[in-house]
Amino acid sequence: MNVLIVDDEEHVREAIDLSVDWEKFGVTGRYMAENGIEALECLKAYKPAVMFCDMRMPQMNGIELLQKIKEEGYDTHVIVISGYDDFEYTRATIKAKGVDYILKPFRRKDVEDALQKAIQVWKEHSDSKQTEMERGYMVRKADALLDEKKLASYFRGEIPLSPSVRKIFEKTGLPEQSIKIALILPKNRKRILDQRFMMDDDLFTYAVGNIAQYALGSHFAHYLCRLDDYQWLLLMGGDTWGSNEDDYKFYVDRLMRAWKQTIQLDVMVGSNRGFADLTHIHKVIGDARNTLLNGDVLSEGAHPAAKAPHELPSLMNELFLLKKVIETGNKAFATDLLNKYTDALRQRGALLLKELQVCTMEANLLLGRCKQLVQNQTDDVQVPYMPLWINDLDEWEKVLVDQVHTLIEGLNPLTSSGRSMADIKDYLDTHFYEDISLTFLAEQFHFSPQYISKKFKDTYHTTVVSYLTDLKMERAKALLEGTTLSIADIANQLGYDDENYFSKVFKKQVGVSPFPYRKENEIK
Repeated sequence: MNVLIVDDEEHVREAIDLSVDWEKFGVTGRYMAENGIEALECLKAYKPAVMFCDMRMPQMNGIELLQKIKEEGYDTHVIVISGYDDFEYTRATIKAKGVDYILKPFRRKDVEDALQKAIQVWKEHSDSKQTEMERGYMVRKADALLDEKKLASYFRGEIPLSPSVRKIFEKTGLPEQSIKIALILPKNRKRILDQRFMMDDDLFTYAVGNIAQYALGSHFAHYLCRLDDYQWLLLMGGDTWGSNEDDYKFYVDRLMRAWKQTIQLDVMVGSNRGFADLTHIHKVIGDARNTLLNGDVLSEGAHPAAKAPHELPSLMNELFLLKKVIETGNKAFATDLLNKYTDALRQRGALLLKELQVCTMEANLLLGRCKQLVQNQTDDVQVPYMPLWINDLDEWEKVLVDQVHTLIEGLNPLTSSGRSMADIKDYLDTHFYEDISLTFLAEQFHFSPQYISKKFKDTYHTTVVSYLTDLKMERAKALLEGTTLSIADIANQLGYDDENYFSKVFKKQVGVSPFPYRKENEIK
């Protein structure tokens, strides 16, 4: 927090400077000016929270300065110090939203009391502005989400092209003609979501969008629309390239590399030559989708593949055995059974995405049959489901195993040797500074990640991510208050490699950044 002292007499500026224990008030920068013109320069450069201001000064007096502050909307709170008990000056102070008026000669207590009052007003105003900004951000975020859902419904062919859809499309900055599209399928979405984002889908979506914005830049209009969790449609202004397909491919490849290098996300991309218009975009999306469906999910990059030499193995043949292992709660046998089935798919040598989708539909039918076993015992199990557009066999296998484990846990609550959510909570309480993911907890406590995520929230009314963050921030506050460790050292102790990221999390959770929090708590 900065403070500006404005007076044409040097000894007065020094007297104010020496009158206050600045550190006690959290003031980190103090600046001086001899007149109103110099003061305006300091206001622009340092944005002080509080300004001590004399009234009678050369070149630009205090009344003119306060009028400028009012006109230009500076968020600086004014304490007028003057040797003239004149109502004109008092009125100028009030108009400039000044917080106090002190007559020379002043006492140290008068200055500190006025400063305390000004800082309090500044904090309240800052908190109000922050709340308003956050409220505005949430409104904009909600509007953007609704816009995306409506556009996705149109692109999926669920609603007709209406004026409201056109208006949303116009907001993206894209033309209705000459649009290039790419249909993008994340390959390892679940693994990245778990290991890097602790199943926080909002944070994952935010990161994916930010990386896309960085990779594609502002060279042309673009918009990334999520049709569902596993189908993302990238739209780009086609006029940028004319008929040059190489430029278009350059930016798509650049986006793929950015996702891979930043968060290790792999994707499949389907596209077609030529351009689309908003009215007939469904055909172009369909062409891109057909390209993906005929891609080999077992090859790097999912290139088109010839017909595999072996027919698809039937998962429904395992229905009887799978029902038995669910009834008995034998997770190891269930995992082995499903691993063998997936290995049989790998041994074919090639597997088209459309063939994997046949397996997905069969798996959903099987899961539905097995769910009936659990429904007779409990209603506390979500309907198991395999997303149709999973396009990575390793991820497909992991999701299927997790779904079956969730069914086992619903039918046999004690299948994990009596371990409970309380055990997981106790583990988090003592290991919160470590690198913990839901997959790690699942392996440690023999529950599925989905079961842990749902049961933990049901039991403690918070997510695992939020609980871990709360633990880390409480520890951070204790270290800031009770030690002289640097903020970087505190961040490292709590498992944050990036001090700036730690500071952002701390501010979001506590309301202030680590450094001012430490200063504020030193006063107490």
